Order: sequence, then structure tokens, then C-alpha cells
Amino acid sequence: MHISQEREAQLLAEAKAGSGRAFRALVEPYREQIYWRAARAVGDLDEAEDVAQETLLRAFTRLETYRGEARFSAWLYQVGANCIRMHLRSRKRRRLSALEEAPEILPPEATLLQGRLSSGEPDQAAMALQLTEAIEEAIEALPPKYKDILNFWVLDGLDLRQIQARSGLSISAIKSRLHRARLQVRDILDGRGVGALLPT
Repeated sequence: MHISQEREAQLLAEAKAGSGRAFRALVEPYREQIYWRAARAVGDLDEAEDVAQETLLRAFTRLETYRGEARFSAWLYQVGANCIRMHLRSRKRRRLSALEEAPEILPPEATLLQGRLSSGEPDQAAMALQLTEAIEEAIEALPPKYKDILNFWVLDGLDLRQIQARSGLSISAIKSRLHRARLQVRDILDGRGVGALLPT
């Protein structure tokens, strides 16, 4: 879906006045991009969905702070980046809390592990890297017709109109392939047992 500048301005005005319908129309072209950015950052498809939802909710409740200095898409992606950072910090705090609440079942190395987590040391970074690499490998394993569209969308940052011009596919076909790509990435990760790496 492509939104002209005039239409975007109209939707912005209506959304700022409280219209949920206008806001949904405004953010729809960017929804998948937000999701895949989150997936690559947090290394978990389910958590990426949560981050995407949080991004849209935060954008809606703070829409009045958008003053038009940058493109709306750039502002929305920045909201998403902030939500990703908050999510990762929250995940680290949850792990620390779990360690502190159950000391009786921890091995003697627990104190060292707590120190590493609280200081952002390699354990957490290594796990995040493993998960991100697993998602990248899953994308590479997709059939070309899905991988190409997903790379246009995520890596090249093209919108649906630009992908249409490059691929010759209809907008509806592009949306369908993006959706199927997401499902296949999840299936590939499940099939490789990547769930064992995912945070609890």
C-alpha cells in the first residue's frame, strides 16, 4: 500500500484527533518492516511480534510528539528502535530477577553469572548473536521467490510500490509472499530446534 504525502497528512490529522481507523491506515505500510527489524534485533519471532505491537501502541499514544521534522516512517522506525532497546533491557532484568528469586537451586557459579548479566558481558551478547544468526540462516534457506521479496523489504528497505516496480508482482501477491516468508522462517527455526536457544 502506498500513501501519498497528501493522504498521509490527512491520516495524521485524523489519527492525532483520536481516529484508530486513520492510524491503522497510516502505519499499515510499515507493519512488516517494524516486525522484521525487531526479529533481527531480539532474535525471537514471538518476542518480535510483541515489540511490533508495543511500537504501534506507543506510536499511537505519542503521535502528538511527531512534528513533521522527518518523514513519518523515520519517526515510526525510531519509536520501534526505542521499543527494541527497552525490550532487551527488560529481558535482562527478568533474567537477573529469576536468578535472585531462586538462589537455592543455583550452582556455585551463579554469582559470577549474575555479574556478567548485570554488566552486559558476553553470555547475553553471545546468545543474541546466535539467535540473530539463526534467523539470518533461516531467511537464506527460503525459496528464492520468498527470500528475494523479504530481502527487498527488510535489507533494501523498499516499500510495496518499489518492490512492485522491481518484481513485477501485484501488491496483493507481495503481501502474500511476505506473510508466507514469515511462516516459513518460523517453520525452519522450529525444525532446526532453535527453540532451545530462545530466552525463557
